[in-house]
Amino acid sequence: MADPLAGDPARDSQRRRALGVCLLLAAAVLIGGLDLPARGYESFRYAMFGFTSGLLGILYTFALASREVVWRPAGWVGVLVLVYWAAATAMMFRVLLPPPGLVQVGLAIVAAAGSGIIVSRRDREGAVLALGTVTVILAVIRFALVPVFWARSGLPNWGPVRLGASADAVRDFFVAFAPERPASQALHFLALALWVVALWLQWEPPAAAAREPDARSLSTGGE
Repeated sequence: MADPLAGDPARDSQRRRALGVCLLLAAAVLIGGLDLPARGYESFRYAMFGFTSGLLGILYTFALASREVVWRPAGWVGVLVLVYWAAATAMMFRVLLPPPGLVQVGLAIVAAAGSGIIVSRRDREGAVLALGTVTVILAVIRFALVPVFWARSGLPNWGPVRLGASADAVRDFFVAFAPERPASQALHFLALALWVVALWLQWEPPAAAAREPDARSLSTGGE
């Protein structure tokens, strides 16, 4: 006779796996918020994601869950997993989007449109490929194009003609770039890597969850 106090081993395994994913996503949130400014007296600072990144995080979590890229277990653990996915995805957009300005507005619109492409994919691999494409585009603009634009778009001051101040105002309108130490990119890459590891850890749904659709289809066919 089975012990009534003993839990279901399959369900316990699902919960442990989901909690492991939550720990990885929490580490991604903590590391992704660290900045190492190249100027000023601060050796480091921590910044949470903003409103735009938060909305994109919720939107992409919904898109990935609808394509079953993000697996959600039943019960309160599933709700907890979705909250962690939304927070970690929002932090990833905080890392990938440029600082505030016209460039960020354009890229945020492009990223929002990319979530529609993810939802339209018929398979999980296509959805992940679309997500990876959006990620690479944002990373190239954020870490390659924006620093070059900022470094080479300045103008000198010629006596009373303050062209340099005018150039700075124009650049801030497009992107309010703040130089950071190279180690910041390593921290941000580590946060992205933790997000990817969490996605890989829950890529294959548990056997019990995979059998549920088959059981429902059999019961429907029997009716």
